[in-house]
Amino acid sequence: MTQNFPSSIPGVMTVTPPTARRLPMVFDSPHSGLILPKGFKPAVPDDLVLLASDTHVEDLFGWAPAMGAPLLAAEFPRSFLDLNRSVQDVDAAMLDAPWPHPIRENAATRRGMGLTWRYAWGDVKMNDQLLSVAEMEGRIDRYWRPYHNALTTLLDQTHADFGAVWHVNCHSMPAFGHALSPDPIGSLRADIVIGDYDGTSAEPAFVALVQETMQGFGYSVALNTPFRGAELVSAYCNPAARRHSIQIEVNRRLYMDEVTRNRLPTYDTLRGHLEKLGQVMAQYVQHVALITAR
Repeated sequence: MTQNFPSSIPGVMTVTPPTARRLPMVFDSPHSGLILPKGFKPAVPDDLVLLASDTHVEDLFGWAPAMGAPLLAAEFPRSFLDLNRSVQDVDAAMLDAPWPHPIRENAATRRGMGLTWRYAWGDVKMNDQLLSVAEMEGRIDRYWRPYHNALTTLLDQTHADFGAVWHVNCHSMPAFGHALSPDPIGSLRADIVIGDYDGTSAEPAFVALVQETMQGFGYSVALNTPFRGAELVSAYCNPAARRHSIQIEVNRRLYMDEVTRNRLPTYDTLRGHLEKLGQVMAQYVQHVALITAR
């Protein structure tokens, strides 16, 4: 089996290879980074930049390598550059000159949550001046491409070795809908939201397994509402080719104070339940991979 894992890049991403017998699974956490890049000078305090980060998610799913699956995690904030967006999701209104590359219509970009965020939070502008085209291109080249290249390598190697791959894209979400989100302000969210791109990114049995397992622990679970998955699910899924991808959103009220970002006493319980979910998923993918390999 292939063992050439991508290398970590300080300030950009951490790649943690599996420490147990490999599974046909790959985990990634694109939004939990807290390191502000050098040269990034937003017009708001650091804590407002980091407000959107999926704080602690790389640890909530940090058991994956010990279970046999690599874990890829970004180290920079999502509002600086959102890895769960396409390179075509550039917000042209943020630039001081026309963007010389393709741009697509995107609801998230219109809300100010494109490839780079127009707002730090609510209606507070992230920058007090327009960005240059060179700056935007540089962010893509230094941050977006290495992460996506690493994820592609992990998924392709796993698929080549096992004939199948199950990709788990890991996130957390505020307890309520807000001004930048697709759901109305103040909307109370479920404990867990599973996104399978409206039923197109993964086999239904795997999605049902995740949903039923978390419900069995007593959590409320929603499917594709308000998050169905974005670029990191849609760009890498192909269930017909045995490439399955789901997004898991964990409600932050379950594990941290959303103001201080400190872990709550319930943190370890949630992490333990997610690890048990990982064990259930591992048993499933091992069984399916074995059956189909015969």
